[in-house]
Amino acid sequence: MVLRKHQQKFLNQNPDNAILAWEMRVGKFLPGCLWSNDPKRNSNPIIICPKALKSEWIKGAPHATVYSKEEFKKHWNTIKNPSCIVIDEAQTTASALFTKGRSQLSTDIYNFIKDNKGINVLLLTATPIRNDPASLHTLLCYIGVYIPWKEWRNEFYTLESRPFLRFPAWFPRSDWRVKIRKYLEMHCNIVSLRDCVDDLPPEMIEIVKVKTPPYERVEGEITRWTDIHQHEQANKVEAIKKLGYRKLIIACQYTAQIDKLAKELIKEKPVFILDGRTKNHDEVKRMAQEAPDCYFLVQSSMGLGFDGYMFPALVFASMSHKSVDHTQMKGRLRSLEDLHPSIIFYLIGGIWDKRIYDSIILNQNFNPHIYLHELTQTTQTK
Repeated sequence: MVLRKHQQKFLNQNPDNAILAWEMRVGKFLPGCLWSNDPKRNSNPIIICPKALKSEWIKGAPHATVYSKEEFKKHWNTIKNPSCIVIDEAQTTASALFTKGRSQLSTDIYNFIKDNKGINVLLLTATPIRNDPASLHTLLCYIGVYIPWKEWRNEFYTLESRPFLRFPAWFPRSDWRVKIRKYLEMHCNIVSLRDCVDDLPPEMIEIVKVKTPPYERVEGEITRWTDIHQHEQANKVEAIKKLGYRKLIIACQYTAQIDKLAKELIKEKPVFILDGRTKNHDEVKRMAQEAPDCYFLVQSSMGLGFDGYMFPALVFASMSHKSVDHTQMKGRLRSLEDLHPSIIFYLIGGIWDKRIYDSIILNQNFNPHIYLHELTQTTQTK
């Protein structure tokens, strides 16, 4: 077991509580296993992770009890005398704690840590800030850094009225990403890929425009924007084939699109599917990684916890509406053991593809309500 310098440095520091905000592919998993197995905290370590990563954690940390997020929600109040807790992909547990919209998982983790005073906490996340300042506030609460919610809210949010809301709501300030940096640097252990290598290969991006036939509305039926967006996926099979790569990761937002692509692409080479319906995640990932030629169709929200550096390129056939999903998916192509340029294609088939792309590239979640209101206003003023 050979540790890299940044991994060994963290373990030498051996903090009781920490947010390991290391960029994807720099190696958070191994330090997480070793930190939880330190003699001062290995009596009853608890690990929480996405269900798709549970088997990997069981193998890497046999000294610990590993829960998927769903399992932890069911059993957290039966866990006795935990010595530490490690949360992998911690950003997925970071809803705003002190608002009505908080998730049950975030509430359970917060209560679990409060009920077990003195428990050591390690959070692993490449994206400690999603698209909202509240996510970092929640993670700070988990490690015992308590900043009054109203102070945090007043620093990073403004109360605004929006045409699509009945009442004013709190929205992030335009400069919040700049202001929040001081909290990141103060409270997080930050390592980027560039910190680990002398020369990081570039990320090469190409936008491929796909011609889509006009959408034919059915008289008397209500047309949703998602209907039009799914229609924009109609002609993307041929665009994917024309790219000419022997292996491709193809990210898709819709399972219907995954099924349609699989039906056509399997005529050319093997197809592997990773989505919410997949039973054996590890086996599917392994077969896709080892196949000399294949298409690996991955639901856009599931781009975490697997190596994709053996694929020469990534195609976004359709994109998730969450910026963090986009970041996670792109990170699959990187590896410190096999550095090569990241080649990424975006297939744009129409106006909604373009709007989602524009939002996500700006590191913002896609909000259809804004565009729908703009369309209404445009119609009314004509």
